[in-house]
Amino acid sequence: MAGTWNNQNKILPGAYINFLTNAPLSITPGDRGTVLLLQEVSKGTKGDIYTVTATDNDYPSGITSQDSFLAGEALKGANTVKVYNLGTSHTNAEVEAALTAAKTMDFDVLVYPYDGQNFDAIKTAIAAWITAMVTNEGKGIQAVLANFTGNSENIINVAHGVKLSDQSILTPAQTTAWVAGITAGAKISQSNTGKKYTGAIDVVPRMTKAEMESAVSAGKFILKVDTAQNVTAVYDINSLTTLTEEKGKAFTKNRVIRTLKGINNDITEIFEANYVGTMSNNEDGRSLLRATLIQYFGRLGELSAIKNFKSEDVEVKEGTDSDSVIINCYIQPVDSIEKMYITVSLS
Repeated sequence: MAGTWNNQNKILPGAYINFLTNAPLSITPGDRGTVLLLQEVSKGTKGDIYTVTATDNDYPSGITSQDSFLAGEALKGANTVKVYNLGTSHTNAEVEAALTAAKTMDFDVLVYPYDGQNFDAIKTAIAAWITAMVTNEGKGIQAVLANFTGNSENIINVAHGVKLSDQSILTPAQTTAWVAGITAGAKISQSNTGKKYTGAIDVVPRMTKAEMESAVSAGKFILKVDTAQNVTAVYDINSLTTLTEEKGKAFTKNRVIRTLKGINNDITEIFEANYVGTMSNNEDGRSLLRATLIQYFGRLGELSAIKNFKSEDVEVKEGTDSDSVIINCYIQPVDSIEKMYITVSLS
């Protein structure tokens, strides 16, 4: 079990991890790249889950190109797409069933590619579910939604459509599949700012610089097109706009969030596999745990995921209960260079 904590009052054994601006932790960089796509499918049975990769899939017989299109867009960045069949005309109940099933599934990003007034309540429910999974279950995941003011580092708000090379137009809701794919597939030391949308030749609608600045300030994930018809992500941000001392501007950047969520997932997996119930809670046991954390953070430094890390930045202390430990880690996630301020002096 895992989750976040405010007091040392947990009942079940597990890694209870708090992520403040300067205090996440982990063990070994884990693999990323799985998208969970909640989608209406014209074939198969409602509630079925199909695993799709670039080379294989287990779609039901008779699947249409429309049924498989969004998974294909997600695979432009993801390694694997798990398609949850919502049926042919889904309701809140179908989505609730999907979220219940998702509680025990492994994935990096959930995407719900629908938009409009009829789907507002569902998007709100998904956002609440994601928050609960992160807070109560310790899941290092994000959701991608269209035109949704999530105001959360766990929600990416896609507000732009694209035109593909075959002249077809994708709405922001359909574009969520591509954003989910590149988000899931990105390494923890990689930003998607400037990421090229393969197959796209224009954005819909085009925006002025002022409009793009307004959109980014509102936590919207948008795209731009250059004179060579290359469509790229303007800024790899999530929907968080309300900044606090605990969650500063760094929390709006998806690269930083990937680092924190990767750390969360890794330490939970390694802790439960190697320490729960097997390691003595004495000075030797805590020293071994601390050494493992130091080794992991050193590796993250080599990957340019964090910087300025020193062994003194990890503390492992005995907790209030005889079977608990308190871990304090101080790290600085590395961001990408995405802005240049240039002064040219003429003489």
